[in-house]
Amino acid sequence: MARTSKSGLEYFPMDIDIFNDIKIRKLIKRQGGKAVTVYALLLCNIYKDGYYVKWDKELPFICSELTGFDEAYIQEVINSCLSLGLFSKELFEKEQVLTSKGIQERYSRICAQCRRICNIADYSLIAEREVKPTRRERREKKPPTVAAADPPPRYEPYTLTLDNEIEALKNDECWLDQLQVLHHMDMSALRSKLDEFKVQCAADGKRQHQSLQDAKQHFNSWIRIVLSQKRKKDDENRPKGRSQRTGNILTPDETKTYGDSF
Repeated sequence: MARTSKSGLEYFPMDIDIFNDIKIRKLIKRQGGKAVTVYALLLCNIYKDGYYVKWDKELPFICSELTGFDEAYIQEVINSCLSLGLFSKELFEKEQVLTSKGIQERYSRICAQCRRICNIADYSLIAEREVKPTRRERREKKPPTVAAADPPPRYEPYTLTLDNEIEALKNDECWLDQLQVLHHMDMSALRSKLDEFKVQCAADGKRQHQSLQDAKQHFNSWIRIVLSQKRKKDDENRPKGRSQRTGNILTPDETKTYGDSF
């Protein structure tokens, strides 16, 4: 035997800020705190069957029996709910039905989360496009899109002067740290060499590089040449034909004496 589709809910969420809702606050102001109990009971009756409940003259008695409140008070709470918009007054007067747009939207969301068919046809107060799909539905139904090509980068002219470049290079500690390892120099010595590099560029008539990267490459090549020339000059100035060891240097024919103790 086929299973009948169940339209009612087994649970419905209640917002934690329900008492900040201006309609609820007005309801409590008019009918007291126990009016929220009546409203919650009416919601339970609505969601138990779906998203609306048909008015029945026995409904105030049923609510009275379950809450212990007088039937007259129950009727006053219902009237207040209608006048405040917690239930649709227009639909109640026309069709004798208790429901609201918010109730129907919440019912639709719960059905979507439970992957149940939601068909709000009778007494609908919402349009299909107003029912927001769940995140899973958006992910599953979203059509594949072709990634748009990134727009070409906007060209901005290079404006740094030689002074700006040297200042930027002095402050680029990551780059200077790499040069320390490459050229065996500390940062203070490298920054000093940048000042010499600026003087050399100015002497060569170079007031600006094509980019900051170009300035880095130029400096790296320049300092490599400077250090190479320094090593070459040091080698040329080192005395030739003499041992680098300190102490007395003996000729081959000189008598070797080692003192009294060895």
